[in-house]
Amino acid sequence: MKLISTNTTVALAGLLLLIPTAYGSLQYGCELGDLVSMELVLRLSSGHNESHNRDGNPAIPTREKYTSTSFTKKLSAIDTRHVGYLIQVYGDPPQYQLSQYSERGWGVCALEESH
Repeated sequence: MKLISTNTTVALAGLLLLIPTAYGSLQYGCELGDLVSMELVLRLSSGHNESHNRDGNPAIPTREKYTSTSFTKKLSAIDTRHVGYLIQVYGDPPQYQLSQYSERGWGVCALEESH
């Protein structure tokens, strides 16, 4: 007795291939003009949780508890300054907020579709 038909298996495999594509088309645009892919945010936030979130961190839209992780990266290949970022993960299912640190403090990056 077959539990799953060949057609069902092929359809499920196709759907699984679309999941990374959906996230891959999203990116964060930050104040200093750089772009950060959703793929990078997901990879860096996976399994890295800070339990001591700081008062100076940007507010989460829902004001609920969150976990966070921070990282630095070069602004671009031309501008080699290192910039600080903060990933905040909140909600169920998880939602992500990326912020960039500049001279004015933390600025929340806007989630947008890549072109």
